[in-house]
Amino acid sequence: MTSLLGGAAVGGALGAVYLGLLWMAVRSLPQDRRGMLTFVALGVARMALLIGALAAAAALGLRVEGIAAAVIGFVAARIAATRLVAGTEPGKPTWK
Repeated sequence: MTSLLGGAAVGGALGAVYLGLLWMAVRSLPQDRRGMLTFVALGVARMALLIGALAAAAALGLRVEGIAAAVIGFVAARIAATRLVAGTEPGKPTWK
């Protein structure tokens, strides 16, 4: 049980970092050519973050349940961030 809560917490933290990088990337777009380079660089950073996390989980020998808990934490961070930014109400879809 503790490892599942830890996995969810790590997934939530990774989700927060990932979404923070995405937010920075989108905010850089209105700039000139430098904004596009920043957007691409932060996209590569986001991919490296997720691939590194999966590689670390595999290297540590995490069980499927722990990785699933991390994915649930990641999705929870995404839903929380979307509601925070969009101001949607609980019970309504966050993707509209």
